[in-house]
Amino acid sequence: MNRSKAILVSLRLANSFLSTRVCSTSRPLRSQVTMFSHSSLSSLSNQSYSSHLIPTHQKLYFSSMPNSVVELVLANEWSIELEKELDDSHPAWNHETVIFVLKKLDKDPEKASDFFNWVCEKDGFRHSSSLYSIMLRILADKETMKQFWVTLRKMKQEGFYLDEETYFTISGKFKKEKMASDVAALSHFYNRMIQENAMDKVVGSVVDVILGSVWNDNVEKQLGELNVVFSDNVVIRVLKELRSYPSKAASFFRCVGKYPGYEHNTVTYNAIARVLCQHDSIEEFWSVIEEMKGADHDMDIDTYIKISRQFQKNKMMEDAVKLYELMMDGPFKPSVQDCSMLLRSISANDNPNLDLVFRVAKKYESTGHTLSKAIYDGIHRSLTSAGRFNEAEKIVNVMQNAGYEPDNITYSQVVFGLCKARRLEPKTKGPTSPHLPHYLLSKSDT
Repeated sequence: MNRSKAILVSLRLANSFLSTRVCSTSRPLRSQVTMFSHSSLSSLSNQSYSSHLIPTHQKLYFSSMPNSVVELVLANEWSIELEKELDDSHPAWNHETVIFVLKKLDKDPEKASDFFNWVCEKDGFRHSSSLYSIMLRILADKETMKQFWVTLRKMKQEGFYLDEETYFTISGKFKKEKMASDVAALSHFYNRMIQENAMDKVVGSVVDVILGSVWNDNVEKQLGELNVVFSDNVVIRVLKELRSYPSKAASFFRCVGKYPGYEHNTVTYNAIARVLCQHDSIEEFWSVIEEMKGADHDMDIDTYIKISRQFQKNKMMEDAVKLYELMMDGPFKPSVQDCSMLLRSISANDNPNLDLVFRVAKKYESTGHTLSKAIYDGIHRSLTSAGRFNEAEKIVNVMQNAGYEPDNITYSQVVFGLCKARRLEPKTKGPTSPHLPHYLLSKSDT
C-alpha cells in the first residue's frame, strides 16, 4: 500500500501540473451537454463491454410537480399570495407529496415550518406521526426551538406520539449541541407521554398476542376478542414493535386490512415496507410494493431513503437498484446524491455488478437529467474496481466531452483498481507505468 500511496502522490503532482496548463488553454464548455445514449449504455453493460460511448443531443428536463412546489416555496417569502399560488398549482395534498417537500426544505426550517403549518390546516389532509417526526427533526435546531416545542405539543394534542427512534435522534443532536436544558425537557416530555399514553397498553396487548404463538386462526381470533379499534396510529406502532419479526408483521398487516371499516393507506403501506426490507422477507416486501402501486399509493421519499440505505448496508444491491428504478419512474424522485451514493455502494463490492451500475445511470438519464461529475465518478469507480480499464477510459473520454476534466478522484480510482488487480510493476515510481490507462499516460507525458 505504501507503493500505491507513492503512485497516487505522483499522479496528483501530474494533475497539479496539468491544471496549470488547462487554465491557460482550456476550451469553453460545449453548448450542448454530452450525454450517454441508451444504446451506448446498453452496449457497455453487456458482457463484451466493447462498444464506444456515443454522445447524443441534449435532453430537456421538466420539473415534476413536487419539485415545482419546492422551488416556489424557496423562491418566495411566506404570504397569502404564496398560499394562493400553492392552492392553484396543487389543490389536493397527500402524505407522499408533503413528505417530499419537507425533506427538500430541511435546510430551511422556517419555510419548512410555514409550509407544514399551512398544509396541516387544509381540509381533507390527514396528519400522521411520521409527518410530525420529520418536522420535529427539521426544527431541532437552536434557531427554531420555539417552533420545535410548539409543534411537539401540537403533535401530542392531536393524539400522535414521539417514537423512540425520533426521540433518540433529536436527543443526540441536542447533546451534541450542548443544549442540556432541552435534553432534560425532551426526556421529561417523552417519559411523561409514555406514562400517559393509553395507546401503549392497547399496542402492548396486540403485540403480546401476536408474539405469543405461531400465526394461525387462533391468533386472529384473540386479536378480535381484544375489541381494538384500529387506527393508522395503532397499526404503525404495532408494526414498529414487530420490526424484528417481519413475517408476523406481514400477517398482522394482512389481517387488520380485512377489519370492517378499516382500510390501509399510504401511511400504513410505507410503515410495513420499512419492516419487510430484510433478507428473510424480501419476497413479501416486493409483494406489498406491487399491492401498494395497485392501490394507487406511492412510497414516500423518507421511506425510500431509509429502505435504500438498509438494502445497501445489507449488500442487497439488486433490490436497491430495483427500488431506485421504481422511484425514478414515480413523482418523488431520489436526488443526485442518492444516485451517487447508490453507485458508490455498488462499487464497494469485491466484484462490482456493472449491469447494476449502468441500470442506475440509464434510469437517471432517462428522466431528463444530464450526468454530473459525481455520476461519471460513480461509473468510473466500478469499472476500475472491476479491472475494466479500457471501458473506464471510454467513460473518461465521454466525461471530458461533457466538460468535466479528470481530477484526483479519477486518478485515485485508477490507482485503487490497479492495486486491486495487482497490475503495478514493482519498480513503478510514478504515472509512467505501462499499466496506466492511456488518458493518464498522455497527461503525464504532456
